Amino acid sequence: MNKDPIFLEYLNENFTYKYDKNEYGVRDAWYVMKHVPYHGDCEDYSLTYLWNICGRSYVKMFSSLIFGKAKICFCRVRGEGHAVLRHNGDYLDNIQKKWCSKRYLEERGYVFHDKWFLWNVVAVKLLQGWYYAKRQRIEDS
Repeated sequence: MNKDPIFLEYLNENFTYKYDKNEYGVRDAWYVMKHVPYHGDCEDYSLTYLWNICGRSYVKMFSSLIFGKAKICFCRVRGEGHAVLRHNGDYLDNIQKKWCSKRYLEERGYVFHDKWFLWNVVAVKLLQGWYYAKRQRIEDS
């Protein structure tokens, strides 16, 4: 699993930040965005990038989360909760939109917590997101 600068540029060009509450009517819903235009928030951005560099495979994505090649890290930026992808020691998020060191992010006010989202928590949150999206499509019909 290598970093893909071409997909990163594509993601950045086609990503629009949307609060889950505004998009789905729920406080926190996690998604892998599969089609443009990409609308989502911080964890959606991170998971979409990870899924793509894992060959668009959930099995490979979860293997990288389980075995520590990648983590979804929790931090605060200006007091707000935020999710950042850590991959092989570098960090990526929808604010900087580029690979950075942890120190670079901390110098810009990111406060990292000691915990990260374990793979099973990511799986549950993705299942919840799937349910919310499905419910939204039914209600819109």
